[in-house]
Amino acid sequence: MKVLSVQESREIDRYVIEEIGIPGIVLMENAGLSVFEMIREYFETDKLKKVLIVAGKGNNGGDGFVVARHFFNEGCKVSLILLCDKEDLKGDALTEFKIIQKLGIDYIRFKKMEELNKEIESSDIIVDAIFGTGFKGKPDNEIKEIIKAINESGKPVFSIDIPSCVDGDNGNVEDVAVKAIATCTMGFIKKGLLFYPGREYAGEIYIGDIGIPEKCIEKFNIKTELIDYEIVKNALPQRKQYSHKGTYGKVIVFAGSPGLTGAATLTSISALKSGSGLVYLATPLSLNHIYEEKLTEVVKIPVKDEEGYYVYSDKIDEILNDMDVVILGPGIGRREIVQEFVRELIKKDKPFVIDADGINNLTLKELEYARGKWILTPHPGEFSRLTGISIKEIEKNRIEIANEFSKKYNLYLVLKGVPTVISTPDGRTFINSSGNSGLSSGGSGDVLTGMIGGFLAQGAKFEDAAICGVYLHGLAADIAIEENETEYSLTASSLIDYIGKSIKSLENAC
Repeated sequence: MKVLSVQESREIDRYVIEEIGIPGIVLMENAGLSVFEMIREYFETDKLKKVLIVAGKGNNGGDGFVVARHFFNEGCKVSLILLCDKEDLKGDALTEFKIIQKLGIDYIRFKKMEELNKEIESSDIIVDAIFGTGFKGKPDNEIKEIIKAINESGKPVFSIDIPSCVDGDNGNVEDVAVKAIATCTMGFIKKGLLFYPGREYAGEIYIGDIGIPEKCIEKFNIKTELIDYEIVKNALPQRKQYSHKGTYGKVIVFAGSPGLTGAATLTSISALKSGSGLVYLATPLSLNHIYEEKLTEVVKIPVKDEEGYYVYSDKIDEILNDMDVVILGPGIGRREIVQEFVRELIKKDKPFVIDADGINNLTLKELEYARGKWILTPHPGEFSRLTGISIKEIEKNRIEIANEFSKKYNLYLVLKGVPTVISTPDGRTFINSSGNSGLSSGGSGDVLTGMIGGFLAQGAKFEDAAICGVYLHGLAADIAIEENETEYSLTASSLIDYIGKSIKSLENAC
């Protein structure tokens, strides 16, 4: 599913209107009808005595006028609060305003909060038609007061395209924004609806069909997509009836250190559960006895260590020769000797999935070895340490920062968070739609790293391995919550038990 920036949305609208010839008022009519139909999924119109529309002067307000007309036609009492002079209305919005006036739908030009509060009090629901996706910056004091009154009313609020005062590109909110129970976004989902805090303000998201032909979208090089079942099914490596363990790849895992052997265990098992044919764990020699007891299906290869931490040796070169994918980082520690180990290992021309301390032991200089064959999986803190960009700035501009990083260093980035963003060296972005707060626990990232490595070993392209790993990792958590777990109790170990169910769910749904 394509995800649009504000500018892309404008360009598509312009093309459809000016080049294809679909009148803008047709799009506005379809938008208003979509909002009306969304609200009807929540309330039967005969149960609504009064609907309040709060409208601004732009096309968002015009959509609101169409909504008002549909409710009026259904016999509902409609109250319209206009936040501008009627002389400020232009184009299609003005046309729609004239129509509702001729039908006898009256309006109140906003002047005093007392008038608004009175209308809010007497209404069953509120439709937010104040600003569209183009709003940027801070609202003025009058708008702040209006939005505060709407949010504190306790009435169900429905937003058109995006909650007013949410940034349409990144979901940022300056001071206040409308808090909706549902938002009907037009044609395609907007980036600002997927990122916090905007995602929280939007409530349930509906996509309104406003009549933009699919063929028109193909003309635009939209590089951002929301990961869904269809994308993951196409990305998932196919299994063959005539096959053997070597068919599905060999993964070598470098993970774990004293006190953190669980990281290696979780990573290795997850790679197996995701379908890798053979998973090897290079175990620091002094810790090998622990893994011999913990891991049955994983092949253990003891290697040179110092007090349980990895030390590079010629044996590592021999091991790597026969491997398809290298997983590096979970729980390996940050000692100087480990840093030397990491910086030597990454020089090898192999596909890498690098996480946690694998990333913490890197500097930007070492990224020159990526050569388009690395998948980095940092959380914002790790990414901040590597790049020097503050966590606040990363969270504010996840897509732009991730894209720039992947293109600059020729690697694939899985920037974990809500939502997780996957960026590619050629400038494409995939936004995850699965998962829940149960994943916010120790070891969850190790499971994800193992899953990505497992899919990569089976021959998936780098971006496809990341897509499958991220989405199915989240889906496993969602299934766990639906069945026996809760978002409070879910652990990384129990999450692994649902990897198979997440893949099965994908197969059954398609």
